[in-house]
Amino acid sequence: MLRPPHCKPIVAINCCNAQALHVPPLAASQPAPQRPVAMETVKAVDVALCVLLRAYLCPDESDPAATSDLHPLFGQALLHEIRRREETHSPSLIQLLQHVQARRCGHVCPGAEEGSTAAAYFVTIKSAVGQHLSGLELPDDLVGLFTSLRDSVINQCTSAPAESEGEGADASSAMGLYLRMCYARYTAMPFEAVCSLLSDVQAYFDAAVAVLQGQPAPHVEPTLKPGPQLELFLNDRLVDMAHSIGRLPQADIERPLVKLEAAAPRLPRTHLARHFSSLHHRDSAAALDHLHRFFDRTLHTSQPAGGAPGAGAGAGASHAASAGAGQAEEAAARERGRLQAAALTLGSMHAQLGHVEEALQALNETVRIAQQASDDTCLAHALALLCLVMGATTPGTITSVSQLPGASPAAAHHSQLGQLLRRCLRRSEELQLPHLVAYSRLALARFQLLHPHQPPPAAGTDDGSGAAAAGAAGSGGSGSSPPCSSSVAVAAALRDTAHLHMATRLAASTPAVPPLASGAASARVLRGVGDLFTSTASLFAPSMAGMQSSAATEVEHLAAGAHLLQAAAWELRGSRQLSQAHSLACLAGSGGVARAEEQCTAFAQLATSVVAAHGYQAAQQVLAAADERFPLGQSRVLAAARLAIAHDRALHRLDLHAAMDLAAQMAALASPTDSTDMGLRLEAEERVARTLLAAGRVDEAVQAAQSLFAAAVATGQALHTTRLLLLLARAHQQAGSPLTALPYALTAIDHARQLHADMLAAEAAVLMARLWCDMGPQHAQHAQQELEAALPIILAHGSLELQAAAQTALAEAVMAQHTGADGLRRDAEVLGLLEDAQRLSLQLEDRGAAAHSAYLQALVHDGLGQGGLRDAGAASFATLIQPVLA
Repeated sequence: MLRPPHCKPIVAINCCNAQALHVPPLAASQPAPQRPVAMETVKAVDVALCVLLRAYLCPDESDPAATSDLHPLFGQALLHEIRRREETHSPSLIQLLQHVQARRCGHVCPGAEEGSTAAAYFVTIKSAVGQHLSGLELPDDLVGLFTSLRDSVINQCTSAPAESEGEGADASSAMGLYLRMCYARYTAMPFEAVCSLLSDVQAYFDAAVAVLQGQPAPHVEPTLKPGPQLELFLNDRLVDMAHSIGRLPQADIERPLVKLEAAAPRLPRTHLARHFSSLHHRDSAAALDHLHRFFDRTLHTSQPAGGAPGAGAGAGASHAASAGAGQAEEAAARERGRLQAAALTLGSMHAQLGHVEEALQALNETVRIAQQASDDTCLAHALALLCLVMGATTPGTITSVSQLPGASPAAAHHSQLGQLLRRCLRRSEELQLPHLVAYSRLALARFQLLHPHQPPPAAGTDDGSGAAAAGAAGSGGSGSSPPCSSSVAVAAALRDTAHLHMATRLAASTPAVPPLASGAASARVLRGVGDLFTSTASLFAPSMAGMQSSAATEVEHLAAGAHLLQAAAWELRGSRQLSQAHSLACLAGSGGVARAEEQCTAFAQLATSVVAAHGYQAAQQVLAAADERFPLGQSRVLAAARLAIAHDRALHRLDLHAAMDLAAQMAALASPTDSTDMGLRLEAEERVARTLLAAGRVDEAVQAAQSLFAAAVATGQALHTTRLLLLLARAHQQAGSPLTALPYALTAIDHARQLHADMLAAEAAVLMARLWCDMGPQHAQHAQQELEAALPIILAHGSLELQAAAQTALAEAVMAQHTGADGLRRDAEVLGLLEDAQRLSLQLEDRGAAAHSAYLQALVHDGLGQGGLRDAGAASFATLIQPVLA
């Protein structure tokens, strides 16, 4: 977890989302043979849509005129109905006509009042549909309908585009494909099914007539859409679910799933969708229950079709035995794949909920099954999930971490994590798993940013970011990293993930070979791009057959979240403008792709950066935009950033009761155990210590900071360690002991420079200058030199608070070197520094710092003999200090 160096709120880097390790990529490792599925039968709504399509494509005297200006809009409405996925049940005839009218006249041509041209056109449509459906009285009428569709509505595949012009639908178009599908299903139906379809169509039409006549409609059970359409609906729900968290209540998200579960209780993916919904809302009991239900349903749906015939002898018996053995082997393969997917998904669920021991148990079971089956793809996913668990776990929690001789638990933990990440990247590249390659690159870059001084990888290995080669090249092959190598690794990971995203999208959408036959519409598209099918390199392993689109989608999510990592890196390095640019890129450029949690993290980063540069009013506008997009506020990252900003504001206003309450609320966001969320817990406890220091309880603040410092060192939290060193230095300075504070400040500067945290080092430099001034006028010159060296980067990239503190400290250093008016006159910039510091402090609502600047201005005016200006400064000081004393 990274945080900006000066404003101090926690900002998580959610580039390594556990959702990238769920079932879809793993399921491709051992595709189970599918049982032959009977073709879906034609439904009454299909007959109604076929009638509407014939009226649009080949109208006769009773149909709407094709020359009308509204005819193209009618076609658009029919295309939307063909592709409609947001419903699980087929619409009634009234609903179907209402959809067409709303799509054609409500959204496209509003103002279709009674008597208008649009209303008259729609009346013609209703009349034509009623006339055609009421004429279906005998099975022969259905035969005639589908025969006419085959002969006159569906054009044959042609090679010349001009031959398909005129009435009808190209067989390869969306309308043509739908009509061909309906005709194929009709021809596969026996005569009894055709008779049943005729009865359904008549009941379908009678229900609509009853509604139009105001009579009670006969009860007709709503018809489920065909299985493939339900699969598309559930896939859309799974995609939309990650974007809906925080926008809609859980009940609204799951309402269509509950209806579908009631209508089709044995549909497995319904439980998978509800599992993910419960997991997003941290309902562990419901998530576990639906996960068990999903895999229980897959057990029943993946059974073999049946045993081999028992009769026969000789060659027949031998063939039956081999067939039975083959079916048994296929069943065993399906069962192994199901168990692997179940164990890995269970481990991913526990990892997201912070259940470390349960996640490790599920991972051990996954590894055991995958090793027995020699499934390298599953083992790679398990390795990636282990890296995710270790990255989120407090060092010392996992007892299986190998202990290095003389290394602390934190060093051993981070060393093993780095080795596992490099191994995960290497195996993902070898196995051609692009989604795991992207995950490993980003996770390794994040690790290098947080722990830049880990030992280099072993000889002969490369982490993929160039760090190993750079380390070998520098310092005569001593293995030392070049300056800011972690920043280079982050930029390289962002670039590589973006390139991988484009490549996987292209590869997933490109067929393996050109289609053998294509209609006129396909011919137009395929002209001149024949090399597209051979120029795209294979990015996916054979085990990913059928799952390329899912893997490409995961890479797309990771590419969107990579901007968060780059934003945090720029914030740490001291470039807030670039940090804000990458946060906005995640929100705006990738807003339709990034998950809800990633967007909330981007809002948190942006609010943190904006409050440092522009004050609390600007940050409130960012948080208001976040509330508008996510009114339910599901993200802990955004909640932590909001509390951090409010806590800083309360401290500036010296509202200590509110500050302590806000720090307690932040501590409540963390896990009640110490196994996870250690960074958030340290952040909250540090804010408690800062509040105690602001209240004048210096001894308690020092004791709390020392305890936190020991915990930060033990858990390897380098940024927190540096910040706590600065807090201890401030506490000793406030206690009037600058000599005691000096070692803490010097150590903090050294740590900040090792981390390449430029703003943190500048903050420590300002504190050092104040300590030099506190030790006497003889050290003021040294303090001035220290400040003048850090002032350019502070004024260019520092926060409002840091700029005000630096200018005030520089003014104090200059004033300490002059005892008379002549010296103050020569350094006339002192008053400018103090006035600018006062302005910045008031912009940040820090009336105490502004009062201190006014007090110093009064002293300068008094030294210069300017009595009127001195009195004005004293009056400003009295005005500013009054609310503080109150």
